[in-house]
Amino acid sequence: MAQPTQALDRTIVVVDVVGFTAPDRNSLDRLAVRQGMYEVLKTAFAESGVDFDSCACEDRGDGALVLLPPGTTKSLVADRMPDRMLVALRRYNHTRTPQARMLLRVSVNSGEVLYDGKGWVGEAVDTAFRILDARTVKDAFAESGRMIAFISSERFFTDVIEKDPGLLPESYGALPVSVKSFTGMAYLRLLGEVTAPIPQPSPDPAIVAAEDLFVADLSSAVLDLIPRKDLVGLHHHLTRMEVPHLAVMMSRALGPAVPLPRLEGINDAWGAFHLLTDFNAGPDGIPPAVTFLRLLGENLDGEPGAMIARWIADQARSLRLVPALGHQEKSRPPIPERPHLHLMIMLEPVSADPTRCTLAFWRQDDPEVWPPALGGVREIGIDEVEFRVDDVILETEGVWSGQSMSASVEFLLPRTLINLPVQRWAKEHGTGQPQPLRYGYRLGIRSLERMRARHWHRAWHVRWDSMVENPAAERLHYSGCAEFDGHPIDAILSDDHWVGLVLAKPPSPQAVPGSAPDELTSALRSGLPVVLWHPDAEPENLRELLDWVLAEERGFIELPDRRKLANSGAAVPFKNSLAHDLVVMWDDPKRVIVLDQPLIPTRL
Repeated sequence: MAQPTQALDRTIVVVDVVGFTAPDRNSLDRLAVRQGMYEVLKTAFAESGVDFDSCACEDRGDGALVLLPPGTTKSLVADRMPDRMLVALRRYNHTRTPQARMLLRVSVNSGEVLYDGKGWVGEAVDTAFRILDARTVKDAFAESGRMIAFISSERFFTDVIEKDPGLLPESYGALPVSVKSFTGMAYLRLLGEVTAPIPQPSPDPAIVAAEDLFVADLSSAVLDLIPRKDLVGLHHHLTRMEVPHLAVMMSRALGPAVPLPRLEGINDAWGAFHLLTDFNAGPDGIPPAVTFLRLLGENLDGEPGAMIARWIADQARSLRLVPALGHQEKSRPPIPERPHLHLMIMLEPVSADPTRCTLAFWRQDDPEVWPPALGGVREIGIDEVEFRVDDVILETEGVWSGQSMSASVEFLLPRTLINLPVQRWAKEHGTGQPQPLRYGYRLGIRSLERMRARHWHRAWHVRWDSMVENPAAERLHYSGCAEFDGHPIDAILSDDHWVGLVLAKPPSPQAVPGSAPDELTSALRSGLPVVLWHPDAEPENLRELLDWVLAEERGFIELPDRRKLANSGAAVPFKNSLAHDLVVMWDDPKRVIVLDQPLIPTRL
């Protein structure tokens, strides 16, 4: 970017979140605060007649430097912006937990600034930061108990605020400022006064006693939004109300960025609603508890549904959430009739230590939302991998305990670990009576190389869509078939007819450099979504097994369920051991994890 040689006169606004790195804030709280800060700024600027997107903005982590467009009337900043910022901040704080609420220090100045190719510099910018950081200002703000400290430089106060009675110059107090090499005066206006509560008529003592049975220990910020009589009504209607797919509703209310918490003791709609009041609103400003009530209300008839709908409508107007709720309704997928869940577990060797590997997992709590949030990253020993996978599965089942859905466990594996015997692994080792994973889940593996190789994804999508359109079993190619003897495997698989491949033998952990592409590499490059092999089955027996697995009219579409059924032994014409050791790579390109960032593990 070319560096301007001419300084420009700009109005400068610097914003800082008080206590951004406070120890009681976790990473999700800080993310909510950063998003909220920009929501407040954009709203306040827009309602003050300034297009925030037309401003020059530098992110400062816990704050921002904003330069208004040249020629913007300076009085706009002191006239409308303080009050509009306060209103927006009140709305934001009203829908967040205490750890994600914020107080703001805002300084304003004007003067010549210059862009040096990396940032905006100039004495006016320095002054704006100095008065923002002044100890006298911070102390006065902390003692006030207010929400916003609006701080004007001496120059801006003299040139703009003091000359216009409408800008309330008398509401600013002069404070001496001495920060580093800067010494001068700042003018402080405090906003966000604590207002006296509106007197309410005394309620019936009997009603109060009944209410106190369940609201005495409720201190959630979201519950503060609800009038006491509505809260009583909600409690009455939601208690003991069973909700179909309760965990899906809760997951959808939280959004894909927030993993579903454990649901022990959450047995009805009230318990779910109460739990969700501990979570912050997302970037759209809608608290998860409100989203949950809306989902619930859409599925209820009679007075409970009507009461929830009325309350949602009232809150939408008072919190200015009508557009956000409208967008949410249009973009929200329906809850499916026969939902299915996935747990994806990635295993990858640690390059510096071949005896250890990285375990990461993604748990899908809403069957219509992909990708789910990263559940965790751990570094473990190769020799303990089955037991640590057991830990992840039991942890997942603790969250899924309220679900009434089928589930898959998929192992995302690199070539070097492709022959891990996951089909023989078990869970619940701690009981002394472990159960094979293949009995409780659709079990399969996925290719880590293909998920990372975006240049293979187009062909992968083409073959998958083709398989869904025509899942006939005759589209499965058996490697080594005499009909194709002498033809290279990659040439054979280039035919769009094939969507699945049966390997002649288990793949080697390493492709041989400089040689012709092997079967597995050719299948992945060609986009085949299904690859099958068996560690020791004779070709005739394996074909008999696969003929049975793919015998249904829907062929490949039924493969995961039929493969699981084959483990039962109750309805299959072959030995259980043959089905038990069948390896199925069922690789769905519609469910991809983006792996473009390093996964930092917790060493165990």
